[in-house]
Amino acid sequence: MRQRAINLTIQSGILPAAYITETIFTIVYEKLLKRRADPSALTFMLGYDSTPIRAEKSLYDLAQWVRTQDDLSTVLQNMSGARFASAYQTAHVDGIDETLWSAFCQGFTAHLAQFGHAIYDLDFSKPVPADDPVALLGTLKFFLSGNAPDPHARQAASKKAREHAMQTMLNRLRGPSRLLFRRLVGIAQRFAPLREDGLADVGLGWPVLRRMLREIGLRLATHNAIIIPDDVFWLTQDELLEAVIALDRGQSPANYHTPVSERRTTWEGERMLTPPIALPLKGGTRFLGMNFSSILPARTGQPAGDVLKGIAASPGYVTGIARVIHGADEFAQMRQGDILVARITTPAWTPLFALAAGVVTDVGGPLSHSSIVAREYHIPAVLGTGVATEWLHNGQNVTVDGDAGTVTLSR
Repeated sequence: MRQRAINLTIQSGILPAAYITETIFTIVYEKLLKRRADPSALTFMLGYDSTPIRAEKSLYDLAQWVRTQDDLSTVLQNMSGARFASAYQTAHVDGIDETLWSAFCQGFTAHLAQFGHAIYDLDFSKPVPADDPVALLGTLKFFLSGNAPDPHARQAASKKAREHAMQTMLNRLRGPSRLLFRRLVGIAQRFAPLREDGLADVGLGWPVLRRMLREIGLRLATHNAIIIPDDVFWLTQDELLEAVIALDRGQSPANYHTPVSERRTTWEGERMLTPPIALPLKGGTRFLGMNFSSILPARTGQPAGDVLKGIAASPGYVTGIARVIHGADEFAQMRQGDILVARITTPAWTPLFALAAGVVTDVGGPLSHSSIVAREYHIPAVLGTGVATEWLHNGQNVTVDGDAGTVTLSR
């Protein structure tokens, strides 16, 4: 309950504060303080550490050690996802010294223990990296290839640019303008490092919760209450408590085959629906007197031509191959230089940003995960298009303009 309270505090307090303070700073800076040659407002928010960035550096550091072990590096770069899933917890892999393989597994397990709680979405029935680390294999192979930029160097460069920008403005500004700048940028920077931590830590309890429920599911499946252990995720809270009490008393739990099957069928149908942008349908984009429609997905009004409009979330201009990714089971399709196209991304998607040349999403805004991480990776991002995953298809050539907020399909 304490961790839940902490996460609720982070989500309901930190994220709005980060959005409001950065927005106010950006408006005042761009309108009143910035000259043509001065750095952009974004520069002052980059180069900070966060859970997803620390996770990237952790995996990168492990890969750099693996690269010093030729046999180990070769085996991992040629290993399939299915083989990796079963091999990384075993004591022996053909062609690799057992001590060396054990050292890798220990390092990889330590990485998962610290960062494996990152969630793909809010549904705890879905595996997290700690349960199924195969989604990390593509990024690990990229780091092993020697073609990956050093995330330590990238972050250091962003930090240096931020500090230089700060010094430039403090040297130039005087009087009330200087005080205003220091005050607004200071508040915005205080919240900036916490934005991604607030999102990443939502899943802190997921590994434990999933282990607990799957153990219950295993016992229920043994008693034929459900067909497979993962059917436990289709039970209601009351049904779950009823079943656990029955097991605790040594009784046979009820049979849930029919309701589980019906709920799965209903879910399969409902997942094809497109949800509304906000609820209620009328007035749902307004909160505390502010209209957030400009940072919400544009499900309507999209042109019928070759240009898709969205929110300009991270600056830059790039042309590449569209790679539409719907979930972790498709992460292996991502290739270096692809344009990542997704409905939405969460901290668990961060490994794909190391491969991506640009990012396009259906849902997202200036302080969503996609926006924050794309800026740190210095890749263009257009978010909140509403229809990118429907409009774009794998293999298409697209141009992402992160300044204009457009995605152009090359015919």
